[in-house]
Amino acid sequence: MSAPSINKALLEKLEKIPTPEGLIRELMQHFGNRAAIVTSGQLTGMVTIDMAVQAGFKPRVVTIDTLRLFQETYELLDEIEKHYHLKIERIKPDPQKLQKMISEHGTFLFFDSKEKQEMCCHIRKVEPNNRILDTLDVWFTGLRADQSAARARVSRLEIIQHGPDKRSILKVAPLVDWTEEKLRTYIKKNKVPTHKLLNWNKDGWYYESLGCVICTTPIGPTESRRAGRWRWFQDDSVKECGIHPLQGDGEGI
Repeated sequence: MSAPSINKALLEKLEKIPTPEGLIRELMQHFGNRAAIVTSGQLTGMVTIDMAVQAGFKPRVVTIDTLRLFQETYELLDEIEKHYHLKIERIKPDPQKLQKMISEHGTFLFFDSKEKQEMCCHIRKVEPNNRILDTLDVWFTGLRADQSAARARVSRLEIIQHGPDKRSILKVAPLVDWTEEKLRTYIKKNKVPTHKLLNWNKDGWYYESLGCVICTTPIGPTESRRAGRWRWFQDDSVKECGIHPLQGDGEGI
């Protein structure tokens, strides 16, 4: 049985599926390995993986290894593979482009300007993500509406145009309307592996998001959820790397 065409009719059909579990099951069933959960180890990605496994699938799981991740992130990836008996695809930046960037601008170029931060993110994250998308028809993401003001407008289902041929890909945020409390309740009930840093708290300071070492720091009790990313840039509205373009607010995570 061939996979359905990615078009408005498919969106309308999928919108009628009320639960994330049902949505994941429907898409995994029809698209197989042309559907993948792309995650950095956030709570949302972990719950999505668990839902797919509980639905009876061995999901395709992909992560972008920027080569500058926290050690705890690598430990989580290993734990996920053992827990769910699957192999995570770890996509790395192009070594020649990476070396050229470092030779011309230095290892810590992201401190210099927003433009150089975006350059670093583009080489280490956006380009590898585009290579992943080359192999996909369905892209499961961990975006949630409560993560930032920009993400409050994120759609559960969206058709994006990928690559020079503008091929249609279905971008899916199955848990877009879940809160962190709901995620943690699910995680506790189903014994889902979680990132150690997302359980770290010291005097009210904690990690809200996960990215590269240096570029990700804990946030304080009164700070916004994106404050810990590229902390030397004061405007939280520009704290995005380019993987997820968000309408009207530049580019996302």
